[in-house]
Amino acid sequence: MNTELAKLCCDLINIPSINPQNTGKTITPYGESEIADFIFQWLKQHNLSPQLQPVNPQRPNVFALAEGDDTTQTLLLTAHMDTVDVQGMTIAPFAAQIKNDRIFGRGASDDKGPLAVMMQAFDQTVKAGKLPFNLAFLATCGEEFDMSGAAWFAQNSPVPITAAVFAEPTDLNVIAAHKGVLRLRLKAHGKMSHSSIPETGQNAIYPIARAVTLLENHAEKLRQNPQHDLLGCETLAVTIIRGGQQINIVPDKCYADVDYRFLPNHSPEDCLRKVEQLLQNNQLGNIQLKTSLICNPMETDPSSPLTINLHNAATKIVPNSQIKGVAYATDASQFTHLNIPAVVFGPGNRPHTEDESIEIKALEKALKIMLNYLQNNWGLSSISSIS
Repeated sequence: MNTELAKLCCDLINIPSINPQNTGKTITPYGESEIADFIFQWLKQHNLSPQLQPVNPQRPNVFALAEGDDTTQTLLLTAHMDTVDVQGMTIAPFAAQIKNDRIFGRGASDDKGPLAVMMQAFDQTVKAGKLPFNLAFLATCGEEFDMSGAAWFAQNSPVPITAAVFAEPTDLNVIAAHKGVLRLRLKAHGKMSHSSIPETGQNAIYPIARAVTLLENHAEKLRQNPQHDLLGCETLAVTIIRGGQQINIVPDKCYADVDYRFLPNHSPEDCLRKVEQLLQNNQLGNIQLKTSLICNPMETDPSSPLTINLHNAATKIVPNSQIKGVAYATDASQFTHLNIPAVVFGPGNRPHTEDESIEIKALEKALKIMLNYLQNNWGLSSISSIS
C-alpha cells in the first residue's frame, strides 16, 4: 500500500469543503479556505512554490508552476477542492476511515482522491528531474456549483496553457468529451386569493404545470435525435418545482428549474431558443425564462497526442481502460475558449453517494498511470500554445 498517498487522501477528506452554492457561506464546513491552506502548505513543504489565487472572498485557488526546458508550452494538472453537501450520508463525512481497502468519507471519489493523485504526480514528476515543458498544478474552488475557480484561472492564468488533464472520478478511463449544461428557471406570476373562491385569483402553478408537460415531450424528442459517438443524445430534465405557501391560498408565484445537457455541436443559445419557442407556440409567453448557469461542452479529438498518450499509459496498468464521453460537466468547460486539448481522468466511481468511498488500489493505479504518462511523451510537441 502507498501509505503516503492514502494518508494524503484521508487528510483532504478530513477538511470540510462543502460548496456553499449561492448561500455566501464561507465558515467551516463551507468554502475552500481551510483546504486551500492545507494544499498550499503541502506544496510549500515540498518546495513547489505555491501561490493562492483570490477567486472569491475566503475561496481561493491554489497554483504552482515548475518550468521546463521549453517554457512556451505548459501542461496543466488540475482537480477541484470542493464537495457536495452531506445530507443523507450514512457515514461520518469528515472523518476518513479505511475499511476493506477503501477510504470512506465525503469527497473520497469526488474529488479528493483524484486531487491527492494529482498532487503526488506533480511533486514526483518535478522531483524526478528535467521537465521537457512547463508543468503546472491547479486546485480549484467552486466546481460543484458554478466552476468559478476554473473560470477565473482560464481568464487569469500566469502562463499560457497548452493542454490540461482534469482530475475527476472516471474509473481510470480517459474522458475525451462531455456534455454542456444549460440551467434555466421558468417563473410564473399570478394573483393570490382564498382557495374557496379561486376564480378571484390567478393560480401560478397551472402555467408551470403546462410548461412541464411540454418540456417532458420535448425531452422525449431529444432522445430520438441523432446521437453523438461518445455522448449519445441531448437530455432535458425538470428537477425542481416550487409554488404555493398554504393549502387554502391560491398561489401567486411558482417556478420550475430545468437542467438541459447539450452536445458539442450545439450552442446554449440554440437550446434556450428552442425552449422559448416551445412556450410561445403554446401561448405560455407570460412565463419568465432566466438562465442560471451555462457550462460549455468539451470535446478533444480521441486521436490527439494528449488523449492517446494518456490512454496508452492507462492501458499498461488497466488493460480495459477506455476513451469515453460522459454526460456530466467538469471544470474543462471553462477552458473551451482556449481551444486546447483537454481530457478528464482519475480514480473513483462512487461520487456524491451516501457512503462515498474510493478503493486504495484505484488511487495507486491512477498515480502509476499519471507518472508513466508524465515520464514519457506528454503529447505537447505538436501543439501550439494559446494564451
